[in-house]
Amino acid sequence: MTNVWIDGARIALAAANLLGQGGEAEVYDLGDGRVVKRWKPPDHPDFAGDLAATTAALARLRDAPARLRALPGKLPGAVIAPAGFALAGKRSTEIVGYVMPKVRGELLCSYGEPRWRRDHPVPGDDVVAMLLALHDAIAGLHRAGVVIGDCNDLNVLVDGRRVHLIDVDSYQFAGFACPMFSERFVDPRLCDGALAPVRPHDPDSDWFAFAAMAFRTLFGVSPWGGVTRRCSGAQRVVQRITVYAGDVIYPRAARPLAIVPDELRDAFRAIFERDRRGAFPRELLERLRMRRCSTCGDEHARLRCPGCQTAAMLPPAVVHGRLRWQSIAPGDVAHASYEVTPATPVRFDGPALVRTTRIGVERIGGVLPGLTRAWVGSRLGVGFYRAGGYAVGFVFRPERGVLDDSVALPAIRGQLVAAHAAIGDDRAWLWLTCADAGRLATTCVVIGGDARVLATAALDDAPWLAGIAGACAAGPHLFVPTDHGVARIEIAQGVIAQTRAFAETAPLISSGDRLALHPTGLDAVRRHDAIRMHLT
Repeated sequence: MTNVWIDGARIALAAANLLGQGGEAEVYDLGDGRVVKRWKPPDHPDFAGDLAATTAALARLRDAPARLRALPGKLPGAVIAPAGFALAGKRSTEIVGYVMPKVRGELLCSYGEPRWRRDHPVPGDDVVAMLLALHDAIAGLHRAGVVIGDCNDLNVLVDGRRVHLIDVDSYQFAGFACPMFSERFVDPRLCDGALAPVRPHDPDSDWFAFAAMAFRTLFGVSPWGGVTRRCSGAQRVVQRITVYAGDVIYPRAARPLAIVPDELRDAFRAIFERDRRGAFPRELLERLRMRRCSTCGDEHARLRCPGCQTAAMLPPAVVHGRLRWQSIAPGDVAHASYEVTPATPVRFDGPALVRTTRIGVERIGGVLPGLTRAWVGSRLGVGFYRAGGYAVGFVFRPERGVLDDSVALPAIRGQLVAAHAAIGDDRAWLWLTCADAGRLATTCVVIGGDARVLATAALDDAPWLAGIAGACAAGPHLFVPTDHGVARIEIAQGVIAQTRAFAETAPLISSGDRLALHPTGLDAVRRHDAIRMHLT
C-alpha cells in the first residue's frame, strides 16, 4: 500500500480505492468528493524492462509540478483542474500527484461504438448538446492560451449534455510542450510519412481532433474507417483517404453518412481531405437537428431517413445454397453468457463473487470491488482485476463455489479501454483493449476451464477484430460477426487464427451484430431485427 500526504495528512492509497489507471498514473478515490491522481514512479511494474517509459516517468515527476503550478487561473468550468497536491512525505516537497474534484461520466470513446449506442440509446439532441459543450471548452482553453495537445476521446467524460475534460497535466502552454499524442486523433499536418509528430501541437490540431471525435460520435466510425485496397492504417491518414472515398468499403455497423446535412458533410471532407483548419464551425452543430425515424428508429437530420431508403425488406425465410435463414424476434435469442454485475445470478457482493443457491447465497471467491470484470456462461466463468501494476485472472464454475485465480494473464499496460469475453463449455475467449503510447492495442487470451492459458495473441490487424464484442463460442471454435459474414476462429498449432469464413452469410451479417448459439444454427441480433441462420 502506498502513502501520500495531502493537506498535511497521511493518505493510504489502497487498491480498493483505485478508480482507474492509464499509462502514466493511477487515480484513487479519497472518499470526500475528491480524487488523487498519482503519477507512476519509475520502478512501477508497468515500466519493467522499458527504459523509455522509465525515463519518461522520471521526467514527468520532475516537470509536471511546475506545469500544474503555471496553469492559468481562469479555465472553462468543464476542465477538471488541480485542487491541491499530493506529496511523497509529511515533510517532503516532492510532488507525486495532484488532487481534483471527483466527476462522473462515460468516456466519449463509447459514444463512437455502434454496439454501445444500441445498448445505451442517447437522444440525438443530447449528443449534439454534448458536442457543443466540448466545442465551448476547447475554445475557452484556447482563449486562455492553453492547447490540449493530446486531444482524444479517452480524456473526455460525458455526463448527459455536459462534458468533463481530464488529464490537464499534459496540456501545452507557457513554454510547456505536450510530447504526447494519440494516433487516432493526431493532425497529419504535424507528422512525417509514418504519422509520427515532428512539429508541436497547436490550436488547429485541437480542432482537427475535435472534428475527428465529432465525426466518430455521429457516425460510429472513424473518418479513416472502412477498408480499401490502396493502403491501410496510418497511411490512410497520411494520404487523406477517408470513408468518403469511392473505393472505401463502408462498415455496415456504422450509421449512414447521409444522416447529416450536406454542409456538415462538406466541412468534414474539407478538414480530413483538404487540410482546412481553424475553429470547427460551431453553427453547423447549432443547426443540427436529429430526429428519430418512426419506421426504423434511427436518428437523422434529413427530410427522409437515409437508412430506410437503402434498407431491403426481408422475407420470413430464405434459402441460399447451403444457408437457410429466417426472421425471428430479438427476444427469442438466448445469449449463452452475460457480464457479471451486482444484479446478475452470479454477482458481485462487495469484495466477493457470489451465487444464489436453493439454500442461500454462496461465496465463489474473493475479488477487488469496483476493479473486477467477470463473465459467466452455462458451465464456465472468467474474470480479472488489475491493481498496483499487476493483473490477476481467474476462472470459476457457476454451479460450484470455487474460484481459481492462477490464470497467467499477459501484462496489461496503459489505460484499459474495453474488455469483452465469449464463454464456451471448456474455454473462455477474453479480449483486453488498452491505450498505451498513443495507440490502441487488443490482446486476445484463450483460457481453459483448468485456468491454463491456451493461447495469446495481439490482434491489431485481425480483419475480424471489429466484431469481437458480438462473438459467441462453441466447443473449440469462436464465431465472430464481420462485414464479410461469419468468421470461425480457433487455435491452430498454438496460434489464434481464422480458419473459415462463411461467405454465404455476408449479405446478412455485419460487425456490429451479436451472435448466439441455437440448437439448429446461429442467431444474430442485428441493428433493427434478429435472424436465425442454419449453416450446413
